[in-house]
Amino acid sequence: MLQQLYSSAVFSALLTISLGLGATTAEANRSLLKSAKSWTYQLHGNVAPIAGGAADVAVIDWDHVHDRGMLARLKQKPGGGRRLVIGYLSIGEAETYRGYWKLCCAGKSPSWLTGKTQGWSGNYVVRYWDPAWKAIVRQQLSAMLEAGLDGVYLDRADSWESMRKENSNARGAMIALVKELSAQARRRNPNFAVMVQNAEELLTDASYVAAIDAVAKESLFYGVAGAGRRNSAGDISASLRDLKRAQSNGKSIFVIEYLSGEGVERARSDIRAQGFVPFFASRHLSGGS
Repeated sequence: MLQQLYSSAVFSALLTISLGLGATTAEANRSLLKSAKSWTYQLHGNVAPIAGGAADVAVIDWDHVHDRGMLARLKQKPGGGRRLVIGYLSIGEAETYRGYWKLCCAGKSPSWLTGKTQGWSGNYVVRYWDPAWKAIVRQQLSAMLEAGLDGVYLDRADSWESMRKENSNARGAMIALVKELSAQARRRNPNFAVMVQNAEELLTDASYVAAIDAVAKESLFYGVAGAGRRNSAGDISASLRDLKRAQSNGKSIFVIEYLSGEGVERARSDIRAQGFVPFFASRHLSGGS
């Protein structure tokens, strides 16, 4: 038994050295996400400037990059240290500019596609429980894993609300999808980080919380009633209740406010006071601070 333990320890040490991961693989992914103090979120434009910044976490649209050399640059901070690079993936909407669209949807109407939009032109709500849609998002996740990203950023989990009339189990189906994607990722890489944007009402489900590492919340303090306008006390309180539930279970909370000017410092202070990580940008997500 002692010999087996020794051999196992030696193997683990050699594996760590050969991979160049420093202390442990976990520190390169989920542990670093938990300790992050800053982040950036960019879906459009040149991501190269991120490499020169100090953000601990960078969420990018991998479909717009597909450059492993750039990925390697983004993962390293200028002064040394590791930055997590997380790939964006919409699981509740189909996007007409994605590679899969021409294959599945140009001149066709797949079973999972609806005509519903939720504010963005060219984005359509999907029947996310449909096996054919699940196959599409699983393939995109596999591509991120293969490329070497550190995690995935699941967007439009809140689409379940748009599908309640069609599917009485819309909420449960979204929870199931997130859990399935998390399990897929962690079979391949146990330290692959899973972040979910919004849909904080799903955080009352313990199995859902266990499947994710972090929540990103848009417009927590500003913007619900209009650009730059402070949210109502009721809206803020309702979101904080659910976000705090996740935080108490060891999940990191990241906040993006689409805000500039006088409100930024107050919002930054409010976010930090909750123990959350702030970021400010335009809604186009072409860069921020």
